[in-house]
Amino acid sequence: MAGRLEALWFLALVCGVVVSQDVSQLETHLSHLTQVRHPGVPHNTREAARSYIMDQMSQYGLTLHHHTFNTTIVTNSIPQTIQGQNIIGISEGSGGADDTLIVVGADYDTGLGRHPLEDNGAGVAVMLEAARNYMDAIDPTGDFTAKGTMIFVAFDLNTREYGGSAGQPGSYHFLHRWLWPYLNQDSSKLKGVFILDSISRFNHEARSQYLPPGFEETFPEAYEHISGEEMKGNFLAAFTRNSTTSHHLVEALNSNYLKERKARLVRLEELILRNGARINTDVLSMFNHQAHLPFWTFNPTGKPTPLPAILITDTDVYRKPIDSEVCTDPCSADKFLTRRRRVAMTISTSALTHTLLNLQASRRSHGGTGNTGSSGGDTALKLYSIASSPYVPDEAAQD
Repeated sequence: MAGRLEALWFLALVCGVVVSQDVSQLETHLSHLTQVRHPGVPHNTREAARSYIMDQMSQYGLTLHHHTFNTTIVTNSIPQTIQGQNIIGISEGSGGADDTLIVVGADYDTGLGRHPLEDNGAGVAVMLEAARNYMDAIDPTGDFTAKGTMIFVAFDLNTREYGGSAGQPGSYHFLHRWLWPYLNQDSSKLKGVFILDSISRFNHEARSQYLPPGFEETFPEAYEHISGEEMKGNFLAAFTRNSTTSHHLVEALNSNYLKERKARLVRLEELILRNGARINTDVLSMFNHQAHLPFWTFNPTGKPTPLPAILITDTDVYRKPIDSEVCTDPCSADKFLTRRRRVAMTISTSALTHTLLNLQASRRSHGGTGNTGSSGGDTALKLYSIASSPYVPDEAAQD
């Protein structure tokens, strides 16, 4: 008993300094994303979110690009052309022959009738925090040196969630009109893409996770794991195509979630869409409207060129929310960030940051400057201290 209390005291000591800092940043991000960000909304909520994201990326030291595009949405059965803007932040790598690129992306708009923090404020917040932590870590005073290039992108106008729209979403335009030219039309330079879309809903109750008919045929391994856990919604799904590169990306991310699972709140479940797998429209509807799809179906010259993209999601409407965590309008960032969500989103931020540093950076041999401020390598060291902190029982994360 004394050992357990000591472990909990140590975790409280570490998390009181470390996790609260990340939660404070996450809450700040979410506070700028509490309103519906749809072009049909009379207020300039999309524009305000866009300005905030641009400001944050600039503060982190990322090179900022604005990618403007036109697409079509349908309002009151009337198609109309509308302008969107993807926000892109770049951290250049070494520039050498082995300089590869990883993209982390999240939609920042909202479908009508959707919860603005679930769709997709939480995804944007974690993306921004991963960007901040990564840039802190590779700062000249930090503990890492960038090897590869990192691109963080907030996509506008996910028309696939608007209903009746004939236009292509922002992620499609980003890939075809911006990223492909940036890569000089060389897919070998792209190491992979992580897409964050609806990542804040967790439920540890049995039968809280719905799987559509036919899921067991399309994703047999995942079905076995999820059913073995009594259909609990206690995981983030990583939808991926069946390729060595994609599997390597999921493994890299999952290894960092496993470190964080001392908190026993979040696990990563890989859902591999194997070549020739049987799939029906019910199953397809789980993952046919998010920002990864243009990467999977990329066909620039008449020859299919699927790119390694991983969709990270809580499965959204396929998971029953916990009654006590339903945050109705008006929903503040503080009210939305229940203890469960705070811990889960912090773990996701940390795991993603670790993964990006593992894949795109190398630790400096001098071990950093050893500063104790809130910038530079200190953030990375704090994140690593979370990963090595002791076990937290489930009840410690309850409200």
